[in-house]
Amino acid sequence: MVALAAWIFGEFVQRGRSGKGIAAVIALMLVAGGYAFALENQLHWREPVIIASTSGSTIDSPDGIDWQPWSPDAVTKALSKGHPVLVDFTADWCLTCQVNKKLAIDTPSVRQRLKEINAEALVGDYTHFPDDITAELNRYDRAGVPLVLVYPKGVNAQPIVLPAILTPGIVLDALARAAR
Repeated sequence: MVALAAWIFGEFVQRGRSGKGIAAVIALMLVAGGYAFALENQLHWREPVIIASTSGSTIDSPDGIDWQPWSPDAVTKALSKGHPVLVDFTADWCLTCQVNKKLAIDTPSVRQRLKEINAEALVGDYTHFPDDITAELNRYDRAGVPLVLVYPKGVNAQPIVLPAILTPGIVLDALARAAR
């Protein structure tokens, strides 16, 4: 809309052709209409960003991992039940996180292993930089995501910190150690 308005303005108003007034009004209407439609009606740019609730589980596909929201209490609760815990700190904007998830974490072999060992999967969404996840990343000397932890079953278990770039073998090995 802006490009069309600029073309009309340049072609008719700046070059001095006849109908300058009507061309200026049309160009102004195109800019105002584009603003009203795109920014106000479609993008809702004045409305604050609403962060999704972290109270429910997330399953990306019908046979996918049942991700529960991460919190220190969720880890403690799962460990107190005797479950190993897989924690994936990730963000929508993190390319490495998305590749890890697609190629190494949310794979059939890892999903099967999680079910076999009765592990719980927790996700910490760092997309909007929440303070509690920043503190957890700092605790493991990470400046940002990805951070994947595998907690062995047991209340006082120290997590296995996985490398930033994952393969299914790395994840499966950590889950096997956590299940012992």
